[in-house]
Amino acid sequence: MSHTVTVTRTTTSTTSAIILNTGYVKSVPGLLKLAEVILGGIVLGLLIYNRDNLCHCWVYGTHNAQLFFLGTISAFFLTSLLLLISCLLSISTGPIISKTNFEFIYHGAGFVFLLLASVFLLLDANDNSGRNSQNHFMIASILGLVMAAFYLLSSIWGYRSYRGP
Repeated sequence: MSHTVTVTRTTTSTTSAIILNTGYVKSVPGLLKLAEVILGGIVLGLLIYNRDNLCHCWVYGTHNAQLFFLGTISAFFLTSLLLLISCLLSISTGPIISKTNFEFIYHGAGFVFLLLASVFLLLDANDNSGRNSQNHFMIASILGLVMAAFYLLSSIWGYRSYRGP
């Protein structure tokens, strides 16, 4: 009885170049994470642009909605950015992280916190709508609601990946 044996040789070489896993950004979790990071950067940019009003509320203790929103956006933006960088710099991180329970729990918490912070800020900005500086906070809260929707989609996708098809 004869058997066929195939021998495959893989040669690897070390290089100092950084290899990016661009295939991750072409997947659904990668696109959602990229959208979360881009929107988070835009919202933080709006808040930094209107920093005079934020500094006023830090000193005098008013407008807790703005501080809660700033803290929530900053935390989830930074964590999503670090996750995206990790998935881009490692070939194996993207498929492994999406199969863990962390993806589902993190994005579920992000959805809840961003939804609460955005609604809280939207109501606060709507109460003070006579002031021109509140327009930036209203736009930021609406973008925060869009971010919450992206986190909900990522959470659903993470649950489906964790449970399997």
